[in-house]
Amino acid sequence: MARFDLCGVLGHQSVVLEEDTSYWRVIMETGNPEEEKNIVERLLAELAEGHTLYKVKSSTKLLQRQFFLDTKNMVMYYKGSRRKGRNTDLPISKIREVREGEKDFSKKLNSVDKQMCFGLVLRGSHKVMYLMASRQEIRDMWVRGLRYAMQMDHLAEQRNEMDKKVRDAFNLADKNGDNALDMEEIMKLLKTLNADIKRKYVQDMFEKADTRKTNKGKATLDRDEFVRFYNMLTNRPELEEIFLRYSRGKGFMATKDVLGFLREGQKMHDVDDEYCSGLIKHCEPAGTSKTNNQLTMAGFKNFLESDRQFLFKPAHAVVYQDMTRPFTHYFVASSHNTYLAEDQLKGPSKVEMYIAALTKGCRCVELDCWDGSDDEPVIYHGHTLTSKILFKDVVHAIKEYAFKTSPYPVTLSLENHCSIEQQSVMARHLKDILGDMIWAPDEVTAIPSPEQLMRKIVLKGKKLPYAAEAADEALVSDEDEAAESGVPSNNNNSLNNNDSSNNNDAVTPTPHVVKSHGGHKKIKLSPALSNMTTMKSVHFKDPEQAASLGGHFLVYSLGENKVEKLMGTSAMGLNVVTHSKLIRTYPAGTRTDSSNYNPVPMWNHGCQVVALNYQTGGEAMQLNHGRFRDNGGCGYVLKPNFLLAEEMFGIVNGTVSRNLTKMMKLTIISGSQIPKPKDSKKGEVIDPFIKVEVHGAPNDNAEYRTKVIKNNGFNPRWYENCVFTVRVPELAIVRFVVKDEDRGYDDFIGYYSLPFSSMQEGYRHFPLFDIYGDRYTQSHIFVHVSISNV
Repeated sequence: MARFDLCGVLGHQSVVLEEDTSYWRVIMETGNPEEEKNIVERLLAELAEGHTLYKVKSSTKLLQRQFFLDTKNMVMYYKGSRRKGRNTDLPISKIREVREGEKDFSKKLNSVDKQMCFGLVLRGSHKVMYLMASRQEIRDMWVRGLRYAMQMDHLAEQRNEMDKKVRDAFNLADKNGDNALDMEEIMKLLKTLNADIKRKYVQDMFEKADTRKTNKGKATLDRDEFVRFYNMLTNRPELEEIFLRYSRGKGFMATKDVLGFLREGQKMHDVDDEYCSGLIKHCEPAGTSKTNNQLTMAGFKNFLESDRQFLFKPAHAVVYQDMTRPFTHYFVASSHNTYLAEDQLKGPSKVEMYIAALTKGCRCVELDCWDGSDDEPVIYHGHTLTSKILFKDVVHAIKEYAFKTSPYPVTLSLENHCSIEQQSVMARHLKDILGDMIWAPDEVTAIPSPEQLMRKIVLKGKKLPYAAEAADEALVSDEDEAAESGVPSNNNNSLNNNDSSNNNDAVTPTPHVVKSHGGHKKIKLSPALSNMTTMKSVHFKDPEQAASLGGHFLVYSLGENKVEKLMGTSAMGLNVVTHSKLIRTYPAGTRTDSSNYNPVPMWNHGCQVVALNYQTGGEAMQLNHGRFRDNGGCGYVLKPNFLLAEEMFGIVNGTVSRNLTKMMKLTIISGSQIPKPKDSKKGEVIDPFIKVEVHGAPNDNAEYRTKVIKNNGFNPRWYENCVFTVRVPELAIVRFVVKDEDRGYDDFIGYYSLPFSSMQEGYRHFPLFDIYGDRYTQSHIFVHVSISNV
């Protein structure tokens, strides 16, 4: 029988509930909890008094500001000389990471002492706020203090998210800082919270909450009264209806009522009385009810809003799949032109983009390597106006962040355009920086598994024949993405690739590029770099040739146009290649705006390394997020077994019948605190609707759109039913999209996506994510899911 797990109710991470002491160790472990507490209290007191820090706007521009840390209201704020008392607030919840300057590679820090700098990586964007202190001691204080505040904010949210919501709402409304809210401040708050509620209704709740009348006769709410007001405002009749049904009108749920709800309502059959008693103990806020083993409405709400009752299966939030199979048996989270922050022609290249991709679980990143000045190779989109970053800086960042999110191997896809001399520099940097992290056996005798390569870096690229590896240099064929880049190549001879017609401009050849006797382009390759490369890039001629080619750990890189053509003319042949070889796909060169193709058809045909532009939010990346949410978000998802069998084509296209068809009945019930679109006008209230989509095998693709709820993003209610038939559940991804109806164009608000096979049945919440894949902390959609066999 399942045992009750406190971590399950409060989230997936362990939570220590003893008073205070769990916080102090974020800063310093001395072995003495009281001493640790005193150290932190002194640190926070000093940061509350403030320090002069400098905002690093560029390598030559510094802005002096006075910064303060307020851990009571969980904000960092600063004052400038021209702001005359006005503060600029940065909520702690908006900070994703605090990074020491010496671990950052932004050009902004090139002319300053990195030891005195730190960066605040912000949620909801790829932006980093760089700050510099006058001394390293002050820098270190801010780094420790902010990390403590982030940990405290996170734990507070896990312990009691409602307290955090109320606190944030009160601070948002209390513009004059008098710790009391009048009616006008309340009305402005409701607009900010996306609720257009009639004033008379608000006035009634206000008067019911204002019980103390302490502010010299003025009608205001203090913090305690505001909690009462907020609870009335956030009352959820849809939850009360469920509670009344399963409590049978008693006003509380006894153990047997909870058991009945879990088994019938939530389809949780592996639970017993002991589990239910533990649930009541940890979710029920009322002491008397807890003692009597009773769950009140408040406890029921706490339970349903806990992470383990979310739509996504908790069992799939950890690595649960067999990780000992050959590499070719997995889908791999993969990035294209990882270094680019914007478009493919003139946008900036940033080391930060590698950090962002790796921390989101990406396991294959791309490095476009070119000769740089001062004998240092650079990474950029060759022959364009995109900016350049140092190869060695990228390798340093990869070493630091490769395994922060997942211990499974990271592949470096090398697009090598460098001279022999700078290839040797590349090899030296890789060896000196990564060392034993690089997986480079003398000979690859079998396709390795992800488990074999845990915490290893794999180099993908061209490789010399064994007979040539003792030479100072040798030639290998060169077919890479430059043929599809949509910009000039490094040779006036078109590359031998599938979409080379995109390349119309001639440029001067570089010294390391030569023509073989057959007229095909060859490049000189450094043996030192070749010896480190274990995932060998090979030329794709046709499926038959590709499938029969000997060797282990081979990869074919194909542009989206080539893959789409093969899916139409040789779908089964394409899939057979993936039984023993890797296929990497990438966006067409004509996508100079860094847009993405639909990755689902590639996955349906067994392609493992489907590379996308991670910097571009949208449907493709949201589906990618859904696919790789599975298996603990480790970046590797085991392919369905039928993709390794001959009947694959018939299953995907519906001509082979299997008794695995599922019917999903979905009720979209309500939403809570849905945010406004990014560029919405101040004071505007949204008109939200939801689209539900199934993406997978062609016959499974379907969507449903709800009605629009006018002027209510705070607590909209739909109560709409829809039904989906899913014939190939192993491939299906479900995507929810919330939009704001607008004239001409409906504004994107947020999304949630997950594999169909990872959905829990019953009454479930799920959070919303912004365009960049960052979670909105207080926004949820409430649904009921029922899945049955057909």
